[in-house]
Amino acid sequence: MPQLPRPGRTVNQLVVAVLGAALATAALGVLGTWVALPNWALWPLTVGGVLLAAPACLVAANTGTGAGRFFWRRLWLAVTILGAGSLSQCFDKLHDPGKAVAMSPLTGVLYLTAIGVATVALLRLPGQRRTWRATVALGLDVAVVGAAAALIMLQVLTILPVPMIDGAVAAALRGIILATAAAAVLAVIKVDMSGSGPVSGRALWILSPVGLLAPVSLLVAPVAVQWHHLSATAVVLPPFAVMVTLAARAQTLANLAGPAAETLAGTRPHRRTSAVPYVSVGLTATMLLGVTMHLGYLPAGHAAGTVVLILLVVVRQHAALADNTLLLDRLADQARYDDLTCLPNRRYFTDALHQRTASSVVAVCDLDDFAALNDRLGDDAGDAVLRQAAERITLTVGGDALVARLAGDEFGILLPGEADRAALADTLLHAFRAPLSVDGHDLLVTVTVGVAAGDEDTVADLLRRAELALQAAQRVGANRSESYSAGLDATAQHHAHLAAALRQGLENDEFRLVYQPIVELPEGRIRGVEALIRWHPGGGDAVSPAEFIPVAEQTGLIIDLGAWVLETACADAAAWHRTYGGGAPRVSVNVSARQLLDPELPGLVAAALRRHGLPPHILTCEITETAVFVGGAALTTVHALRELGVGIALDDFGTGHSSLTLLRTCPVTTLKVDKSFIDELNGSPQQEAIAASLSGIADTLGLGAVAEGVETRDQAERLHELGYRYAQGFFFARPVPAGQIDAKLGAPTTVA
Repeated sequence: MPQLPRPGRTVNQLVVAVLGAALATAALGVLGTWVALPNWALWPLTVGGVLLAAPACLVAANTGTGAGRFFWRRLWLAVTILGAGSLSQCFDKLHDPGKAVAMSPLTGVLYLTAIGVATVALLRLPGQRRTWRATVALGLDVAVVGAAAALIMLQVLTILPVPMIDGAVAAALRGIILATAAAAVLAVIKVDMSGSGPVSGRALWILSPVGLLAPVSLLVAPVAVQWHHLSATAVVLPPFAVMVTLAARAQTLANLAGPAAETLAGTRPHRRTSAVPYVSVGLTATMLLGVTMHLGYLPAGHAAGTVVLILLVVVRQHAALADNTLLLDRLADQARYDDLTCLPNRRYFTDALHQRTASSVVAVCDLDDFAALNDRLGDDAGDAVLRQAAERITLTVGGDALVARLAGDEFGILLPGEADRAALADTLLHAFRAPLSVDGHDLLVTVTVGVAAGDEDTVADLLRRAELALQAAQRVGANRSESYSAGLDATAQHHAHLAAALRQGLENDEFRLVYQPIVELPEGRIRGVEALIRWHPGGGDAVSPAEFIPVAEQTGLIIDLGAWVLETACADAAAWHRTYGGGAPRVSVNVSARQLLDPELPGLVAAALRRHGLPPHILTCEITETAVFVGGAALTTVHALRELGVGIALDDFGTGHSSLTLLRTCPVTTLKVDKSFIDELNGSPQQEAIAASLSGIADTLGLGAVAEGVETRDQAERLHELGYRYAQGFFFARPVPAGQIDAKLGAPTTVA
């Protein structure tokens, strides 16, 4: 266990000393009932214990700050004055040993002053900030607790056996009892109802039972008078000193541990609703019932207090009902409005749509690549983008439109009447050509829009239709729009059936891998192969990947398909590696943007390599520029793959963002030049310049360059002249099953 700082050790030593004094006082008190002891026997330990509690308060004050420090300094002053009062009463006891309660006016003044200083310390302690409604509710709760406490104390003073002493001393005792009880009630209110503020709640809870000691002293006094060495004050002051010292220790340790110490230690934070008023009312009701049953009636003072308490409870309950009504209204608003943008939410939007039968137009507007932008800039900037996008859409469509935030970065627009769908979409696209200003930076955020129009029975279905149109637009690309047509329903139905068939196809082993060779120029020797997936439902004709891959992407099935491709390709690559050794081809597998967002992909690749005993450099993952252009989680995954030793190829290079910065931030090993540039070879010098420059960039950066889509001998020869060393295309070979790759290995297809 680490050693406590000096203040912590000091307060622990004081706790031990005060506990020792209290135990010694108790032992002497018991001993004096058997053996005659002098009148002053208990007082040195009693006064010493109280005076030892005072420096403990100073330690708590010196380790704290602000209002907490002032509280403990005031409490130190109160304990010091109380110690002086106990010393004064000691002399009173020695002067009048026969009295049950020996108390001079000086002693009474000192005791009342000490209680007053402690009460001021509690009153000056700031609580938690709250609204005016919460302040009124707290005031009513305090009044309820105060009224209940007053009734209980009235009964206590009525039935408590006050020793046979003169009227002045009896009045002083009652004043001390009431004052200590009020201070204890105030302590409970501060810690449980209004919050302990800068003082440890645990420390205030330890102090709160102090209010019981004064009534206990009166109960002890008639018994103590039988023995000259005993005194009611000497009996109750040691527990008081122990409570104060333990409270100071709790505060000191909380100060040393830091602001979060109480929460971490398990002290519950301040609650909005406290149980103290209910407990106090319950105790008061029980007490009043007992008094009534004992006397047969309720005394006037008790009855008046009961009326006041009932009125306070009624007013408090009325305030609670008003607060509950306000809260319910607020919850209803939160259920229909978006907290971030203050726009109506999807529920509000759909309700409004279902209530309409007149002609209406619905547009669904989605921010392009918002997830990647949010990952790159952070949640705060992402929230700012959403708020500004909401404001821009609202200003663009005008006051007659209902604008709602339907989902994360998706907004809905409901326009009454027969608005031009194409014009609405163009207006929204045009509105986002100007950048959004976020934290002093201009961000160009584009949108994709789906629009649908209808009337009467079709209005309720417009949101679904607009979202279908949005999905159709997103399949084509970003920053575009699409209007709903009946064909989209058929397409959606087809995609739903296709998705189900894809899942069944995986279970029924209907997928196959074929490999297209990547050859070395000019000899045409196979140096690598690209794995391509083929689907033969029920063993019949193949379905084009262009048809089922987008559906797999949308449904997330691409994750399972990708895992199957990786496993199969690694198994075939391992077989070639065992057979051909260093002459075995590298194997490339396509990794989709959806797969790159899967944090488990690097682990999946590592497991497949390990399972098949395949060296990592044999495997290459082909990715697209758009999948990693904005960075974020996808780029992190690519770096993790590269750290495994796997190659990284940029597929269709030149057709995406084509940012040279990407080649610096992304750990690329190979550029695969898109077929569109290869088709333009042997044309004008300007057409060939791009293909030549891409080869030069790859060579300068130390990357491999593969020309895709080579279909003629002339293209192959010209590529070699431009510096390309690797190519693939139908001129060399079409995709074939793994068994046919074995036949091609070692049999090069020459170009010249």
